[in-house]
Amino acid sequence: MNTAYNQPYYYNKAQLKPSSACLMNYPLHPDFLANYIIGEELGAGGYGFVVSARERKTGIERAVKFIYRHMVPSHSWVKDNTLGHIPMEIYILKNIRHPNIIGYVDSYQDRCFCYLVMELHGTQWTGSPDNNNFPRSPALSETSQSTCSSFLDSLIEEYLPEPPMIKRRTSCDLFECIEKHNYFQEPLAKMIFQQIASCVAYLDILGICHRDIKDENIVIDDQYQVKLIDFGAAVVLPRHYGDHTKYLMTQFHGTVSFASPEILMGRPYKAESAEVWSLGVLLYTILFGEIPFHDTKMAIAGRFAQPKVEVSPTCLNLISWMLQRSPEHRPTIHQVLMHPWFSEF
Repeated sequence: MNTAYNQPYYYNKAQLKPSSACLMNYPLHPDFLANYIIGEELGAGGYGFVVSARERKTGIERAVKFIYRHMVPSHSWVKDNTLGHIPMEIYILKNIRHPNIIGYVDSYQDRCFCYLVMELHGTQWTGSPDNNNFPRSPALSETSQSTCSSFLDSLIEEYLPEPPMIKRRTSCDLFECIEKHNYFQEPLAKMIFQQIASCVAYLDILGICHRDIKDENIVIDDQYQVKLIDFGAAVVLPRHYGDHTKYLMTQFHGTVSFASPEILMGRPYKAESAEVWSLGVLLYTILFGEIPFHDTKMAIAGRFAQPKVEVSPTCLNLISWMLQRSPEHRPTIHQVLMHPWFSEF
């Protein structure tokens, strides 16, 4: 909705700390402040953080992702007809609609942040934000918590006291949902996975790859309705613009435990085939409550751990097909949805 706001420039912790705490002393965009009241922190990472916000007029709660402008690569800026130059993540969400993809609401920009306002979806699955039994998956592209030198950081700490922390809300993602349930029975796992696969198929038709499919990037409510989030690593393929020549990616910004063998070996890769591999890892995790590969050597070899829970032969057939070591031997996302497993039960 808005172009960059020409306000006085404030050099403060907002540029240094990927945490919502910096909002306590940061001059937010006045139009955003006129429309929203900041709530709790929902998550944080190397490229920004997410907080809840309530619409002043309606009382509807939203999720707002604050993206550090200087962390967005030059090739990830695109021109939108109404918003001007915006990050690819905002451009994609603004131009897609699917019941299992988080909905775009609004966006703003200032000199430090791009604000992405989205619908808020999901049920809180744990009583405490620190109640995790095993660590979350490390990202290959994970950046450090500070974007400046330790010397400069120490100066900031000395002259800008730490503001009060915004309260952290417990997660609504599939990772926590699996932790809560340990694993899902096959019919429910199928219902959850089919929703995810259908939105990936929708994106594929548009020539878009998410490139970071994992349980932490899926929010889920108590009716087991899911929505795909975090399009920070997403890419628009040449065929989106009518170019159907084969295209291989050379960079990866996803998560190690969901990365395909060709990515782990540092080879150029086809985004669509790597996406199907990630979905295979996800399906295994939903069904058995753990990731299929204990280390990268197992993943590169394409040998997943023997499941501890019994499932149907057709289910195992689909998992094995999606986790083929060779990308040429994996199904397309549309072949996944046509697999006999989805017509059983």
